[in-house]
Amino acid sequence: MNRSIRPAAAALATLTLAGCCHVPESQEESAWQAYFFDHPNAEVKKSEVRFPMMPEPGKLADGRRVQPRTVEFTNGVLDLDQLGGGCSGAALVRRIRSDSRRKTWLGVGCRVFAVWLNGKLIYDFTAKGLGNDYDPVTSGDHIFALNLKKGDNELKIETCRTNWLLDYVYGKGRKIQWRLALKELPDYRPVKAELAHPEFFSRPDIGAVLITLITRQPVPAAVDYRLKGTKKWHRVWDLAGDLILREKSKIHTIRLTELAPDAEHEYRPVLLEPPAGLDGFKRALWSKRPYKEVTLPVRTFRTFGTTPEFRFFVLGDTQLSLSDGCKTVAQRSEFMRRMRALPAFRNADFVVHVGDLDSYAHDLEKAYFTDFFDHFSSPDSREPIQWVYVRGNHEPDGLGAEDWYDYFLTPGERSYYAFRRGEVFFIVLDCGDFVRERNGGYNGPILKLDELFERQTRWLRSLRRTQAFRSAKFRVVLAHVEPQIEQDVMSEKTRRMVAPLLADQSPEGRIHLWIGGHIHRYRRANRGSSDLISRQPVSKWALGTAPVNWVTTDAPKEDSTKPEFSYLAVSVTPEAILISALDENGREFDRYAVDASGKVKDLFQSPELHSFPLRKK
Repeated sequence: MNRSIRPAAAALATLTLAGCCHVPESQEESAWQAYFFDHPNAEVKKSEVRFPMMPEPGKLADGRRVQPRTVEFTNGVLDLDQLGGGCSGAALVRRIRSDSRRKTWLGVGCRVFAVWLNGKLIYDFTAKGLGNDYDPVTSGDHIFALNLKKGDNELKIETCRTNWLLDYVYGKGRKIQWRLALKELPDYRPVKAELAHPEFFSRPDIGAVLITLITRQPVPAAVDYRLKGTKKWHRVWDLAGDLILREKSKIHTIRLTELAPDAEHEYRPVLLEPPAGLDGFKRALWSKRPYKEVTLPVRTFRTFGTTPEFRFFVLGDTQLSLSDGCKTVAQRSEFMRRMRALPAFRNADFVVHVGDLDSYAHDLEKAYFTDFFDHFSSPDSREPIQWVYVRGNHEPDGLGAEDWYDYFLTPGERSYYAFRRGEVFFIVLDCGDFVRERNGGYNGPILKLDELFERQTRWLRSLRRTQAFRSAKFRVVLAHVEPQIEQDVMSEKTRRMVAPLLADQSPEGRIHLWIGGHIHRYRRANRGSSDLISRQPVSKWALGTAPVNWVTTDAPKEDSTKPEFSYLAVSVTPEAILISALDENGREFDRYAVDASGKVKDLFQSPELHSFPLRKK
């Protein structure tokens, strides 16, 4: 069937494959030859008609001959509707001469097409194009290798305007464009399934833990685990809706639950590496994706359990630029290196960060992982650190504030939660932000704080009625703010929120210890006392009497007052919670114990600490 074929526009650019000799355009082998014809795949309901329709250039499968036309690509795209004059099928052929045997990459954008190189089918997207109905097509939609031989190579692309699958799903006669985008991509690098950062363990609980995997490029991810000494692996994928592999994200949060408590487990991250060219998201349903499974080295971790004795380590407010001694990543890294060498840190069963990891979160991955958490991971270490991360008032600040939830929570989880280890029930609070409650980029933005505290208040009310809370021998609050001194917005709202919690002095309800940060100074007070134990007095305070036993840690200060950091080494026994305060060199300067009745016993106090009276206002 002869149809009129309109010529391509005048100002055009031809495709040039890297590594091929330049051939003058007057020579036929340098130009694309296009053949247009009617293609039955657009009409039949089943896929009886197969490509190629043109077993050889110019000759259809039924013996008919078609005449070629020289065509060129405008900005890498060929308008087949315009050139085909109403035909439903097309074939494009070009001869390429290469100086050597080499591999390059070809990018193609088209709904239904197949590609042959030197008579061999190398890419077939003709039978199952369902889901590929998008405009405009681009040369990044399908990427595959061209293995050129030395000398002449024949490249053939065959396509049809639509097929029965597309018509069945999207409707027949719909307004679509038939375009072919084509471009060599010599710099293309196939996706590799690799972690960008060491795996991150957080939010541990009895028989449970959250593992965050951050990959260099978006690929599906899972975690294999098994009880040490057993053979069978159990796999948990990062899924959307318990069904679909989450492959459009580099961040994967996977919660392992129902693990054997107080037991050593083996685990290994599992990543799926897509075939070259199928790493984008414009691809059809049912297109073959034979993923390569990449399993990373096996390591171990120990689950929380009911054993009454354990240890944990506390730090916080690691934000930069607040003092002369800790205003760069390198300076902070040195402090953290020395901290990691402390026996109390090395022997801890888990580590608590009480918030304000940094001042602002613009690039959260860099600020939190590259510049901080990565320094706590070593391939030589036997087990990963299990972190309890408390959100501070600076976590909501910056353009990356919303990303915090992607890294540290699974969908549906909240920034406040509770967990248990041994006979201790821990309550992790989110105290919001101390700045103005209004829209603004400084805040992330924060719309308002009231809803956060209202939801948390209801949650606390329900939590206090649970058996896990009431049966615990000790209860510890982990919060960014302290409950007594500061008078900013979030501290006031927090005090109102926890007032019923702290007022309960029954054995089934009392809070034994509150651990916080925020004020960047080591301070503590005993419940019911009007004395503050500190290095310096405070001129203003919110409450003259401590509502709970509380303690905060040192951190960098704007006036460069030393020390830059102090830490808490906490040991839990069946009889008491023992708290030891350490300076940045590991020197102990305070030690005391809290028993099951909430009574504090001072065991050691450095002369640098004093007791300052706080009068009721």
